[in-house]
Amino acid sequence: MRGISTLFYPPHCAACGVRLEDSNDAAQREEFFCGPCRKAIPLPPEHRCPICSHPLHGLMLCPNCEGRHWHLTVIVAGCRYEGLVRELIQRFKYGREQNLMRPLGDLMLPALNDSRLQGKKFDALVPVPLHPLREREREFNQARLLALRLGKNLQLPVASFLERTRSTKSQAGFDRAHRLENLEGAFHVRQSIREGASLLLVDDVSTTGTTLDLCAAALLDAGASEVCAVTVARG
Repeated sequence: MRGISTLFYPPHCAACGVRLEDSNDAAQREEFFCGPCRKAIPLPPEHRCPICSHPLHGLMLCPNCEGRHWHLTVIVAGCRYEGLVRELIQRFKYGREQNLMRPLGDLMLPALNDSRLQGKKFDALVPVPLHPLREREREFNQARLLALRLGKNLQLPVASFLERTRSTKSQAGFDRAHRLENLEGAFHVRQSIREGASLLLVDDVSTTGTTLDLCAAALLDAGASEVCAVTVARG
């Protein structure tokens, strides 16, 4: 069946659109990028904060974690939010190219091999919610699409435990303090969570981690025992 479909709809690079070479190799059949674009994907920095993955660049202490109590155990990311990855995420969210959920979702998979997640077993994936007005405007929640793709790969359920009950301004350009003020009281748990559940939050980008941490706080208050987070990219 796949041979017939690729005859009429040959695979193309998700980034530049060049036709990909057909392959019988199972590892290549789900490849979404040509060689040059694959090489252009910026990988996470080698030296990063053990909690929020902020790039340290030789620093001993993380400036993003200073004076902060985390509800999250760790935030991991597949890439850096720059260059080609930034372009793809913006096309996905604002250009409404929902087909990018597959390549972007798969970019998170290497992050789950991070040593900081070693030995952890999650009961469900939880997408970060959009406010209903924002979701109607965009016509989809990018975090939920990414979680569905990741859940398919990991064979984990996607649970929409969270709702966003207050419409907030865009976080872009806000520092950590203003992000916290902007999002205070915005997230609530809308359905019961099994006591002691281990959950993995999913979103497209993490910058200061404020949104993810407020989501984690709500989930822990509702009975979860641990919350980690994975994103496509770290800003």
